[in-house]
Amino acid sequence: MKLFCVHYAGGSAIAFQSLLKVLQDELEVIPIELPGRGKRIDSELIFDFKDACMDLVSIIKERVNKKENFSLLGHSMGSLLSFEIAHLFQEERYSLSHIFLTGTKLPYQFENKSLIEISQRNDEVIDRITKLGGTPPELLEHPYFLKMYLPIIKADLHLIGSYKYKQKGKLEIPITVINGNDDPLANNDLDKWLQLTTNKVEVLMVDGGHFFLSEQKEFLSKSICLNLKKEVSICK
Repeated sequence: MKLFCVHYAGGSAIAFQSLLKVLQDELEVIPIELPGRGKRIDSELIFDFKDACMDLVSIIKERVNKKENFSLLGHSMGSLLSFEIAHLFQEERYSLSHIFLTGTKLPYQFENKSLIEISQRNDEVIDRITKLGGTPPELLEHPYFLKMYLPIIKADLHLIGSYKYKQKGKLEIPITVINGNDDPLANNDLDKWLQLTTNKVEVLMVDGGHFFLSEQKEFLSKSICLNLKKEVSICK
């Protein structure tokens, strides 16, 4: 079983390194990343949501075939991307087993055109980062951060701002939602999540705010293995 992990806004594949270390003996964890960061630092940033989806789909297709079981894990912006590309893989009849959505609200709640305008202004972008927590204040004022990482975050905010939710057929795969108790962006309404799939939905809460991936890696790994064991015979 391959588990493809999609990062949050401003993030990269390295966001899942702690989870990879915990799960490396259980299944194949494959963190993937959009252009303009990490190992793809020399590629141009993507500002359009649809383009980002197609970019990630092409990466995954290089690693799986239609009959091979795989799952998706996305955090925050990555959860929205994972949800939408899950529909694309379902339409093409790929063997997608499960999606794990963390640090997330409902997909249609991400729709926010004002983010495009906000992404043009450094002060407002930094203010949003500060309110979410997870980034030391001194780092937000560091020249290196402003030069290297702020453009990535601005591009990702623009990307989310270009997202338009469209009513479509439901997914046919299980969804597991995992959110931090103190996350101001999270939505844990089980009834509303159930409207997005014909399969089962699980909503779990953990201690922490929006960025809890590293702190809750053990809980995440157990939840992933427990769910995937029910669908295919993997994990020790």
